[in-house]
Amino acid sequence: MEMHKEVIVKIREESRKPVRVAWLFPSLARGYYWQPVFKEFTRYLPETTIFTGLWPGFAHGYENAFQVRTLSGVRFVTLKRRHDGASGGYVRTPLSILAELGKFKPDVVFTNGFHGFTVCVLLLRLIRGIRVVIFWEGNAPNSLGTSRIRAITRRLISRMADAAVSNAEEGIQYLRQLGVSDDKVFCHPCEVPEISLLCSGEESAPFSGLRHPVFLYVGSIIPRKGWRHLIDAASLLVRQGFKQFSVVLAGGGAQEDELRSAIRENRLERIVHPVGSVPYHKLGAYYRDADVFVSPTREDTWGVAVLEGMAFGKAVLCSKYAGSRQMITHGEDGFIFDPYNTSELAECMKRFIVDPDSAARVGQRAREKMMQFTAARAASVLAKVALEPA
Repeated sequence: MEMHKEVIVKIREESRKPVRVAWLFPSLARGYYWQPVFKEFTRYLPETTIFTGLWPGFAHGYENAFQVRTLSGVRFVTLKRRHDGASGGYVRTPLSILAELGKFKPDVVFTNGFHGFTVCVLLLRLIRGIRVVIFWEGNAPNSLGTSRIRAITRRLISRMADAAVSNAEEGIQYLRQLGVSDDKVFCHPCEVPEISLLCSGEESAPFSGLRHPVFLYVGSIIPRKGWRHLIDAASLLVRQGFKQFSVVLAGGGAQEDELRSAIRENRLERIVHPVGSVPYHKLGAYYRDADVFVSPTREDTWGVAVLEGMAFGKAVLCSKYAGSRQMITHGEDGFIFDPYNTSELAECMKRFIVDPDSAARVGQRAREKMMQFTAARAASVLAKVALEPA
């Protein structure tokens, strides 16, 4: 509440000239969770427009809640693929972004990371003196082990920016390493779940007839997300004699055939249930019916799905390679594990198979923690950053 009052006072002080804010995202194709933040943000700063190359449309209940401009010609150019299936490359940025921003005439620009959009807006900063804020989602192994040229570019960008925001302390530490001074960095979880956004579809009971506890995975079926580690852990548990549980995987991707083959090879047809892609607004029913959420990712700069599980009051098993693990107090509101250690993940799952009631207790603590991290609070923090003096 105090944060909201402080932001409102600042806006009133600036009321003689409305502050115009631009947000730059190469892609918002899977960023539905940003829409509640944008809606709340425009309560503070109505002259706000989102510029993006890929726009999935407004989520149910957020139709025209904020202004969006879709840019043509934005695409990801792949230069190499890593052994885990992840790709490296760059975002092809159309120069039309400069013309669009020139028309909009922003006073403040938020840009989500180090890419062509950010370079363009820094050029505009030299001409018009606008305030530039970098939003850095978090750290992944490939974000730290970058090439020398990329590292130098990021340092230059960081030193030219007026401020930077990150979801968690690890991201802040990285920004400091790049040269952003302490007085210019702000730490707050901004990519957070909104339960109503996930429950705007028809209510259903997707796990009817399944054995509980149900362990839920939500994510793409690709190597980076580590789905195979979950299958291996389930197979190990069955070999140990544990069969009173289920695993549900919600998501699609390039490895769906491999997933089905792995289930057959390990004879897990009665245990593991892939359901394919689920529309975002219908995922709430899956979270609600599950007992435990599992994220076995090999690399995630943040990982909103982990927080979605917590917000729904689910015990969470989170890979140590997910940035959002920093939101978990190990052993209290969730557990952190090494996905490459099959026995460790299996042991985490086993505790809820042996004591199913413990999932509700752990999940309740997770829900209580997430109640303080809302889209409204994230928006107030971001609005305050926007209004900081240059």
